Amino acid sequence: MKAQRIVIVLIVLFLIGITIVSHTLMRYEKKHATQDLLNKGTYLVNLIALHPVSDFEGHERDFLVKTLYENISSEGLVYCLILDRTGHPLIALDPYNLVSRIPRDIHLKSRYATGLTKQTVEVTGSDETIYEFAKPVFKSGQRTGTVRLGFRPAALRFFSLERIGLLATIAFFIFAMVPFIYCGIRLALRPLKNIDEKIKNIGGGTAPCPATASKEPDIDDVIQSLDQSLSLLREKYKKLEVANMQFEAKIGLIGYEKKQINNIMDSVHYGIIITDSHDNVNHVNRYMLNLLNNTRRQVMARPLSKVLDHEEILSFISQQEVVGQNAIPNHIETTFPELAPGENFQVSSSYLTDGEKTIIGKVISIKNITNEKSAERAKHEFISQVAHELRAPLTTIKSYNEMLMGGEIDDIETQKEFYNTITEETDRLARLIENLLNISKIEMGSLSLNRGLLKTDWLVDDCIAAIKAPAQKKHIIIERNMPDKFPSLVGDKELLKVALINILGNAVKYTPENGTITFALTEQDNTIIFDVIDTGYSISKEDLPHVFEKFYRSADANVNKQTGSGLGLPIAFEIIGLHGGKIEVQSKPGKGARFTIRIPKGEYYLGKQ
Repeated sequence: MKAQRIVIVLIVLFLIGITIVSHTLMRYEKKHATQDLLNKGTYLVNLIALHPVSDFEGHERDFLVKTLYENISSEGLVYCLILDRTGHPLIALDPYNLVSRIPRDIHLKSRYATGLTKQTVEVTGSDETIYEFAKPVFKSGQRTGTVRLGFRPAALRFFSLERIGLLATIAFFIFAMVPFIYCGIRLALRPLKNIDEKIKNIGGGTAPCPATASKEPDIDDVIQSLDQSLSLLREKYKKLEVANMQFEAKIGLIGYEKKQINNIMDSVHYGIIITDSHDNVNHVNRYMLNLLNNTRRQVMARPLSKVLDHEEILSFISQQEVVGQNAIPNHIETTFPELAPGENFQVSSSYLTDGEKTIIGKVISIKNITNEKSAERAKHEFISQVAHELRAPLTTIKSYNEMLMGGEIDDIETQKEFYNTITEETDRLARLIENLLNISKIEMGSLSLNRGLLKTDWLVDDCIAAIKAPAQKKHIIIERNMPDKFPSLVGDKELLKVALINILGNAVKYTPENGTITFALTEQDNTIIFDVIDTGYSISKEDLPHVFEKFYRSADANVNKQTGSGLGLPIAFEIIGLHGGKIEVQSKPGKGARFTIRIPKGEYYLGKQ
């Protein structure tokens, strides 16, 4: 009777086990089938979206329709819609009449999706579930249509030939292993049984057999055996404890390294987004969160298309998925008009792979290249300006020289005038080249000061002598407002002459005939102050912040008619700055301009500078 009960219990347990295994297998098969369906739908919708919309209207339409019909009959595809930009269907394959029973919000989401969209659709009026895949079609960066595909999941039966065969195999192995398990348990319990018998014999529970009385176990042997067993248990426990400590240490080390990696990614000055194989966001660094104006909690584990709502970037990433990174550029340049207006960004995308080269995610990096673009534009503008400034005097010199060499000018006075013009243009060209060299040295940091003790009276005389001739030519009066005793200062005389002559030369150039220029020198608080005041064209309020920028020229007609390179004031500004000084400019409409240069006197020691 007892054996029958045991058999019944084993049978019940076996049936329960079979049921649990069957349900587990069904869940695994359903999950595997769903994943296959998602992969197949993603691949097919990406493949169709590569075709331009014109292919669905021309002579290739029949071939595409035939191919799609074959997939409907064999691959679980239940409908296919190819829509144009307005939502009008170019191809509508719906043999099961399911499209009309799809909820309206599904239609709208698919039609206005900016990237690959996967949706689970509950068909109205039935319990049927459809997986829909939608993706926009682009041409030259513009959206021209939408592809929508619907797939029906494969039906799974509880009892199938494959599952029954697998269960039968499992049952055979279970019954085959029962005898071995039984024998193993008996062998494992035998030492305990022997110990139990020894303890009973010690306690007098049973009388020893006369035949075995001479072999009665000794109490010391029993205690030694128990001690050995406990020692083995303690050793195993210690090994497990050490292994557990090592495991916890590895987990702590991995956590620390992960935190360090996150800190490193948060410290870089460009955005990073890391996704898994299903395009769900795994990590976003701090720069990217600031750019998106989001928190980490708002973006983690969400689809990339929801986090990065940027049609151009999503289209670029989708093209890489279908075509492959080697077939298209590995980066694009774009903007974020709403999040970062006026700034340029470079977007790159690459795959993450495991040790077996299997793709497990993507890394999208977004770098701000506004400064690089500005520098590139400035470089082109600089080259263009230099070429223009060099071309003008060279053209004049060449044309005048050709006329003189060709004997076209017979008049002596005209020849002298031509020679004077050639000399002036040559001097202008030399000054321009010298200014370019100085600008280059300043920007490279190689312009060094040859400091020395210099007298300001010599400096003033040299500067006025340099502008005297062009001032007399325009009948401009140069007034000197100098102290009785000229102070000395420590500086580079030649470079300071360049700076002051550039400012005085500008005053002469932009002061009309019969004007006045005042050159003043004062000393205040151990600082030498030079003032250049003219009665020329005033500087507008809009131009004042830009007067020390390279190649900057005012839009004023009176200024533009004067020849100039736009380098004199920037060079003067840098030279004064190298001496620890500064330049200030003031101007009022109709009252000319005033440049004030302040230079520390400095201290000079014999043998030292």
